[in-house]
Amino acid sequence: MKFYTRTSALPPLRRDISGQEAMPGVVALYDDQNYASKVVRLPMAIVEYLMLLDGRRSAEFIAQRAAVQRDFSVDDFMDIVNTLEQEYFLDSPRFRSLRDERDRQFNELPTRPAAHAGSSYAADPDELRAELDGYLAADNTYWNGDPAPVAVVAPHIDFRVGGLSYGPAYNALRRSDADTFVIFGVSHQMSYDSFMVSEKDFETPLGIVPTDRELISLFRERLPFDITRNEIAHRDEHSIEFQVVFLRHIFAGRHIRIVPILTGSLYEYVELGDGNAGDDEQLTALYETLEKAAAELGRNVCYIAGADLCHVGRKFGDEFPASEILDELRDHDSETLAQIARTDADGFLRSLAAVDNRYRVCGVAPIYATLRTAGATHGRILGYEQWDETERESAVTFGSVALYK
Repeated sequence: MKFYTRTSALPPLRRDISGQEAMPGVVALYDDQNYASKVVRLPMAIVEYLMLLDGRRSAEFIAQRAAVQRDFSVDDFMDIVNTLEQEYFLDSPRFRSLRDERDRQFNELPTRPAAHAGSSYAADPDELRAELDGYLAADNTYWNGDPAPVAVVAPHIDFRVGGLSYGPAYNALRRSDADTFVIFGVSHQMSYDSFMVSEKDFETPLGIVPTDRELISLFRERLPFDITRNEIAHRDEHSIEFQVVFLRHIFAGRHIRIVPILTGSLYEYVELGDGNAGDDEQLTALYETLEKAAAELGRNVCYIAGADLCHVGRKFGDEFPASEILDELRDHDSETLAQIARTDADGFLRSLAAVDNRYRVCGVAPIYATLRTAGATHGRILGYEQWDETERESAVTFGSVALYK
């Protein structure tokens, strides 16, 4: 279908589209928000011209720019542009209409569907129970006599990769008599507020886990400023979903509630080193108000940070294979986990800021929020793993920590 002509002002490529080399000379474009259902593959050479699209320029204008460098077919370029429009990869009125309708439908749902069931973990309840039991049984720390934790840091990588680190975290949580679990997660795809709270009950293959709407309502009421009620960031986000699945499993016969909170980036404090998050009045209000609201309602709260550690290698933009620095990552992560176990929130951030977070620790904000809210005084490192994805010359690291009073 043709949406545009050679002289049409062409809309830009959406900013939330990501690309990856599919094969030499070919780039695959993905919609991280899942509005588009297909992957579009394009010649690598065409990408620089797509970046010239700004809502004002036409294909003929771009052809004039290209002519001084190489042969450029306006007709071929228009075929690509129309394909991108057809598949909702352009930031056009047609895409925005689709996005707004999909967002409206999700925001009106009473429950959040299990977005990753059947892909990241088994959708069949019996298969899922067996899978999770296997991770729990592989942990040899469960009977170590530790008390119930007030918080845990657990991975948010796929169970099949990080199961041996999930196991110790959730074995530790099995000792908890908490009635409410505040779960801090990473918003991988979009970040539009410091706290993005969902009031939707979470569906899992093992049953629904209700949210603590009374606590969320009081938290919003007590805050000295408004936070977003837009829940779209939760729709496809896995960092909280994976924690909820494990909670439903280990507390299958118990009534529990959750407060799911996706945390905005702390980029200015970690990557830019601009100021001290401990002096951020808005962040402090978020953490303190949440604690006070839970206490006012008499909630017995346990906190969970769904957080991975380093992301390095060619998949993440590095010009070297991750295998070259795995020992370096282990040393870095050892210090990071030690800061968490010391419950030193500011020290945790400082250690990452000191290296400009060059290893891309993606769990910074949920870990920091947990350290600021849980009131823990000490912790214990439960596990650490590295996923060396050799075929993509990349690696992700993760671990688990239990925090105590």
